[in-house]
Amino acid sequence: GVIRTVGSLALSPVYGWLLDRRSAYLPIVFSASCCAFGCLLRGLVPVGDIISLYAANVVLGLGAANFFNVVGAYVALATPRDHRDVAVSGYQVQISALNLLGIALYPGCDWLLIWAGLGERLIRYRIHMSACSVFCVFGFVYMLVRFRPVSRASVGDEAREAEKCDGPVDKLQLGLLLGALVVQAFGETVVTVLWPLHIRKMGWGSHEYAYLDIAAKLLIIVGTMAYPALARFLGCRRTASLLPAMACFTSAVAFLQEAESTYGQAMHVIHALAFLSACGVMKVCFQHLTTLAVPPSMQGRVFSLLAMLASGGQVAGNLFGTRLVDHETAYTSKGATPFLLASTLFALAGCGVAGGPPGAPP
Repeated sequence: GVIRTVGSLALSPVYGWLLDRRSAYLPIVFSASCCAFGCLLRGLVPVGDIISLYAANVVLGLGAANFFNVVGAYVALATPRDHRDVAVSGYQVQISALNLLGIALYPGCDWLLIWAGLGERLIRYRIHMSACSVFCVFGFVYMLVRFRPVSRASVGDEAREAEKCDGPVDKLQLGLLLGALVVQAFGETVVTVLWPLHIRKMGWGSHEYAYLDIAAKLLIIVGTMAYPALARFLGCRRTASLLPAMACFTSAVAFLQEAESTYGQAMHVIHALAFLSACGVMKVCFQHLTTLAVPPSMQGRVFSLLAMLASGGQVAGNLFGTRLVDHETAYTSKGATPFLLASTLFALAGCGVAGGPPGAPP
């Protein structure tokens, strides 16, 4: 995980610069090749060959998350400003839906391999990895031969967007918006890492968590699909400030109170799912508003910056979440301190962006 994260952070600025200054062809095709062949090599590593495993993860890290980030930036570049909320949310919905489909298909495919007599786990692992790599390699070859980047937007649309952004960007508001994105990644990581441990206090195990995880992913997809309508109804500024407030409230209710009774467990499930849904929509919201704050010539680099900040928030969430899980304070019991920290940061983030993200309509 660390190797892939470092690889993603190392090349993300390069991909962003290429998108802004050159063509989308090279960063998309190169990141896709690293993702496809890195995954293929990892599935073919001989048993006990640690060096080859590390090398495969290095190659995978140079693509992987960078590929999704580059494609997302390319979609934003090719979309007029007024329709970018639909493009950003639609792309995220597509990724989430395919991810959920893969998770749903895995148990059935694994059971089918066991039924066919392949009881050894390593063999099944290699087959699953190979099946994934077939689609990745096919996609890479298809893009290598047939992919032709479309124009970013019509000349008129790009000129109008440049006019809207030609004034000085409010650096304080932009910094607050980027900081709120780090808080989103931090809080979401804290919950996803510690939630399996938290539900053990209620006597639940891995099966219950699997159901909750699937429900959370479905709600994230539904919420992300509803974001464009929500932003038009409430306004981008109000939406950007209400989502962190919702995350603060739901995380506090879900994780900072005892859930021993049936009612308490029901409240925990409802608010935990609402929290993860709010985090998913919040990520799309902050990405959308950040792209509105910068001119077209910087879209690739700002998406790279967003990816790097999100990775930093995830690393911090893993670090502080695991370090503070056994910490007990005068205000929280043992295990609740990371959730209190996340709720506090969400409250601060909501207050910070309430003044209005740059470039966002009221």
